Amino acid sequence: MQNASDKEAFLKAMTHDQLCGTTAWGFEARSDQIPPAGEWTTWLLLGGRGAGKTRAGAEWVRALAASAQGPIALVAETLADAREVMVEGVSGLLSLHRPSERPRWSSSRRRLEWPNGAIALTFSSEDPDSLRGPQFAAAWCDELAKWRHPQATWDMLQFGLRLGPRPRQVVTTTPRPLPLLKSIMASSTTVQTRATTKMNEKNLAPSFLSAVVGRYAGTRLGRQELEAELIEDRPDALWQRPVLEAARVDRAPDLVRIVVALDPPATSGARSDACGIIAAGISADGLGYVLEDATASRLSPAAWAARAVALYHRRAADRIVAE
Repeated sequence: MQNASDKEAFLKAMTHDQLCGTTAWGFEARSDQIPPAGEWTTWLLLGGRGAGKTRAGAEWVRALAASAQGPIALVAETLADAREVMVEGVSGLLSLHRPSERPRWSSSRRRLEWPNGAIALTFSSEDPDSLRGPQFAAAWCDELAKWRHPQATWDMLQFGLRLGPRPRQVVTTTPRPLPLLKSIMASSTTVQTRATTKMNEKNLAPSFLSAVVGRYAGTRLGRQELEAELIEDRPDALWQRPVLEAARVDRAPDLVRIVVALDPPATSGARSDACGIIAAGISADGLGYVLEDATASRLSPAAWAARAVALYHRRAADRIVAE
């Protein structure tokens, strides 16, 4: 809890049965990590890097499983993310339970099963159709702003949330100005909490706070990644995000030419500018496609040159063009 009054209010709102089943998390958690009261369908927890949003999502799922509510969907950007962050991670589900209560993880079935019979299944945003068919009482969506197919994955999940008296879902993510995220925020059935990286400083390495937080605090990137602000496009920007999102395709057609474009920085070393590196191609009908962005910062000339050459080989490009 953030302070004593928060803790007192939290305890007073709990029933006797809830108090008897309360774990240490109920006393350690900040107020933004506790599910809000009320008749909501989606709890959107916007958090900066290392703000504790994964722990909050995992604790919410743990509480549901303890009361035998389920099945529960665990949706991440990839299946590897679901396993390594949501299930096996430092703040993941396997780390939260006492040995007698710990669920059994079956990687081949992508399934967690608790001793009381509650189950959770993992899914990837790379395969929205995998959510066709299964049905759930609850879902935890992690890092939605990074999902490969956000709208399609979200839509398929909503069709599957149809079990129990009130299916609910929690979304834990660092914000990006995606149309889906903005529509979730605008929904009347969504409640929001927000957590900054600084709020979780007691659980973060001092070197991270000084090197990363100190470097990016107050910048546009820092406001998004550390302060969990939804940063919209600049009104005077040449390329607006909705235009870019509308131009995305799942796969480029056959290309008649592929080029790696290289924009080297004027400096090198720890404070050098970013080295722009992309692979782009042109189709037979004259349309251009950006295939990959390998831009990187603070590289030596040898390192960014090797990165460009690797991209050249990986994409079977015709040539490298440098500014």
